Amino acid sequence: MEKVILSVFTNLAQVLVFLTGLFYLALSFRGFWKIPMPRAAFGKLRFALLLPAHNEEKVIGFSVESLFKIKYPRELFDVFVAADHCGDGTSAIAANLGAIVFDHSGPGLKAGKGRALKWASDKILSMKKYDALCYFDADSLAHPGFLEAMNNQLNAGAGAVQGRQLAKNTNCWLARILASSHIVTNRFFQRPKQALGLSATLHGKGMCFSAPVAGRFPWDEECLTEDLEMQMRLIRAGVRIVWAEDAIVYDEEPVTLRQYVRRSVRWTRGSLDTARKHLFSLCLRAVKKGDPRAFEGAVYCAQTYRFGLVTVTAALIWFTKDSFNFLVWLYAFLPGVEFTMKALAILPLVLYPAVALVLEKAGPELVFAYFLQPVLGILRLPVFIAGILRGTSFWGRTEHSSQVAITDLVP
Repeated sequence: MEKVILSVFTNLAQVLVFLTGLFYLALSFRGFWKIPMPRAAFGKLRFALLLPAHNEEKVIGFSVESLFKIKYPRELFDVFVAADHCGDGTSAIAANLGAIVFDHSGPGLKAGKGRALKWASDKILSMKKYDALCYFDADSLAHPGFLEAMNNQLNAGAGAVQGRQLAKNTNCWLARILASSHIVTNRFFQRPKQALGLSATLHGKGMCFSAPVAGRFPWDEECLTEDLEMQMRLIRAGVRIVWAEDAIVYDEEPVTLRQYVRRSVRWTRGSLDTARKHLFSLCLRAVKKGDPRAFEGAVYCAQTYRFGLVTVTAALIWFTKDSFNFLVWLYAFLPGVEFTMKALAILPLVLYPAVALVLEKAGPELVFAYFLQPVLGILRLPVFIAGILRGTSFWGRTEHSSQVAITDLVP
């Protein structure tokens, strides 16, 4: 009896893994076609641009400078920096460049990005002078056309918008691998979701919320992945997150494996907490209201458990090899399925990335770097385990040092 129960569980896990992969593969086909952009808006909204920063003196100047170089009426936007318990020159550099600096330190103010975001957002909203808030990281850069694109989206009715994320540094193989992933994700994940009316994925920088949305949904002070937590909370509330392909934000990628692992562990821990808080409610909304955004949000949220599920499923297939196994049967016995299964493996792992990188005119070094991703795959199991074992107080801050200006990327 125990063996039967184990076999049933094993096959259910296999079906779940297979259907999830098939779902996102089918979704990605829409990425081959362009998506319509909203018309240029005549009305100009007023924006507050907010950067939380903790000891970022090496990069904060480049980030603030990029915001002031945005091509939008200067009187219609202000730059704020939430200096979160800074002990270096972050505040002075930002202030000297013209940013309004909020000092998030002292008695009663505990350090943390989510806390700094919530505290600074509340202060800005209390001024009642901005139509929308845009969020960046201290290491990110904004394209000169960022606010114009966001203005068009908000005037078209959007309440929450995510810009297109690209890498600002490609000076080593690790950064190039991650940079190439952004290109593929934009083309075959974010674009299809936008075209099909689903919600975009928030990335923590290049985000824009209307003042009513920002006021209604304060940032979570405890979650290590406050962007993912906000994404799931918005979807649960029926607020669609629009993806603005022409609102570009450039992010700094890790340049050492130590940086990459620390960041990945933090993301894993935060993603597990977000899934615990929101996965059931997303499933419930998807069923009760027939909400496709909630359904996709639930599937995406559940991907947190994907690596663990795949690992356990593979072990169970071996353990129950003498019993019926769905994937083994599908591969071995159905006519023509061997070729189909190989095609389904090659398509998303080889052909799709190559097509996306060529269509986006990526350099040969990025095309080559993408296919080095299996090297990083070796780290997934220890990262997943470390993410489970880490507490929610673990931050794992990534050191930022890329000296790249917006003029280096957009002449």
